[in-house]
Amino acid sequence: MAIAISNNALENCNSLEDVVELINNEFATDAEPEEIAAAYAIDGAVECGYGTGEDELCAQLDALRDAGAIFDYPEALEEALKHS
Repeated sequence: MAIAISNNALENCNSLEDVVELINNEFATDAEPEEIAAAYAIDGAVECGYGTGEDELCAQLDALRDAGAIFDYPEALEEALKHS
């Protein structure tokens, strides 16, 4: 359910900066930042034509973190692996 909420929220994002803002704004959606980050990681890996293994998901989460997103990295990775 949480990944579905995150995916719906991500549909309105047009850039990495929009995703970072969504993650960092606690009132933007009912999903937790880690759930949004996980959904982004899965979507990003698939859209780039990569698999959804740990390395590919970590690359997407790294991009989010480098862009300023604040989330619990291990929790987001666990969530992404669970749903990929």
